[in-house]
Amino acid sequence: MESVNKNCDDGKVLIEFANILKLIIYSIIGIAVFFIPIKINGHYWTIIYHISYKLQTQANSFLEICIIFYVSLSCIKSIFISKKNGTNEILNYIRLFSLIIILSIFCGKNEIIFLDDNVSLLIYELVMNISTVFPISAIFITFLLDYGLLDVVESYCHVFMKKNFNLSGKTIINILLYISTDCFCGMFMTSKLYNEGKIRLNEACNIVLNFSILSIPMILYVSKELDIKSKELSIIVILLLLILNILMSRIYPIKRKKKSYFTKTNYKETIHKNDKLEKAIKKYLKNRSKTNIFKSMLNNLEESIFILMKLIPNLVLILYLGQIIINSNLISEIVQIIFNPILELLKIQNKPDLSIFIVNVFYNNIIAIDDINLHIQYSTRLLMAIIAVLNCTCLSSNYIYINNTNIKISKKEFLISYIQRIVLIILIYSLMYYFYRGYIM
Repeated sequence: MESVNKNCDDGKVLIEFANILKLIIYSIIGIAVFFIPIKINGHYWTIIYHISYKLQTQANSFLEICIIFYVSLSCIKSIFISKKNGTNEILNYIRLFSLIIILSIFCGKNEIIFLDDNVSLLIYELVMNISTVFPISAIFITFLLDYGLLDVVESYCHVFMKKNFNLSGKTIINILLYISTDCFCGMFMTSKLYNEGKIRLNEACNIVLNFSILSIPMILYVSKELDIKSKELSIIVILLLLILNILMSRIYPIKRKKKSYFTKTNYKETIHKNDKLEKAIKKYLKNRSKTNIFKSMLNNLEESIFILMKLIPNLVLILYLGQIIINSNLISEIVQIIFNPILELLKIQNKPDLSIFIVNVFYNNIIAIDDINLHIQYSTRLLMAIIAVLNCTCLSSNYIYINNTNIKISKKEFLISYIQRIVLIILIYSLMYYFYRGYIM
């Protein structure tokens, strides 16, 4: 009997050691793939972007065929499988137009659909990027989600995140994914954490509305396009990000969201005051996923493809129809009426340009930046750069993804969140600017 018990204990120790080894190795792989940039062929990117770039350059025609296939299946499913009732049926047929747009762009026939060249290029680049970066990220995201990294990070960061942003400590990994990759990959992780019962509804909404914003590639792009020092922009943006999210995590609409889980599980938030690493590992061993890693990677890939089938047509249609927003003087005039009292009070220069920019950036950041007059005052240009980087509520990215998840955010909440963020950015920036100038309003 003693021999049997000893063998059982030895076997248990070996299993635990193997799982701890998995935690270390797989976490290192996840961190290396998503967060550590390396230089290959003159490009200083993370591994995810290197793989994506390789696919886009070496298998461009194949990717275009895949995209057409995704969109075609999505349209067929919408028309013939979805429930047919009035408005929904009309919308399903409208989605078919997205296939015509994509085919026209791939064939270089923009004049057929009266599409502006800049918007055509933007659609092409966005569709190609999400069709490569998103599925590749989905494959590797299992290394971040399933093998203890979240538990270790939560053990060390939970108190700070909860106290300042009303978020679980584990969400730092999710926020870093937004920063290093893009909003679609970040929202994929947010959605999975919520669906698996690892974060609450209010946390999921908080992340999507307030933390899906800061992107290193976007900072570099904006600073280059608007002739602003990237270091200066980065410091201001990070400072504003912290202040904004401390405030916005405590007001409507986040404050009204339920602190409930989508799925009830045995997984619980924990606060470790001491022996943090040891207790985090024990928590991981208790709740570890028993799904084979390759099966998990394939499941994530399959899920990402189904999301792409819905995402691409919606993205194409919003970008196409968004030209109306950009060219509409009526909308920019309404925005001027809303924001003009604030801009007058704070003595913001170039108010008409800023109002048009606020409209355009709600549609798409890249289009808004391309339309900026570089001869406007530097302080206003810097403010526009900050808004472009910290604008998380964008129709052509966040909203179309949120709309297809279990994270419930209404159109009203989405719009209010956008207006709140813009007003707060303008107010805080103005205070910083006038303090820097040496006088108080």
